[in-house]
Amino acid sequence: MADKDFFRVVLPWVDWGLSPNKKMHYQEKATLVKQHRTIARSKANEAIGFQNWIDADTLFSVWIFRQPTNHKRDTGNMRAAMKSYQDGIADALRIDDHVIKDEHLHLDGIKDGGEVELRLYEDVRQWLDDVTVLVTEKYDR
Repeated sequence: MADKDFFRVVLPWVDWGLSPNKKMHYQEKATLVKQHRTIARSKANEAIGFQNWIDADTLFSVWIFRQPTNHKRDTGNMRAAMKSYQDGIADALRIDDHVIKDEHLHLDGIKDGGEVELRLYEDVRQWLDDVTVLVTEKYDR
């Protein structure tokens, strides 16, 4: 499928105006959605240039969040805020994002400025192996 058995895109930390809990004017929110979808499409297109992407009917994802601060966050809201990113990546890969059947959210500490990494897998066994490694590393420290 891709280098290291998954397709990887690293994205900037998302604007939390995209969180479902954030109240704002619909036009302002629509602008944020469009901006983040465009950013994700651009980053995914860059990543496609470095990897061998093969289209699949079933994909599995891991979202890795490296927060800019130690602020406590609700992972459900974090995931919902990623919808624009997911749509932009799907645009670049020319897939419908409904093919993502299962996903794992992983909080991976603090990084200056923050970032969000999305990994897409075709092979469920590889996805499960990598999720197991991520979780084990996190809790065996």
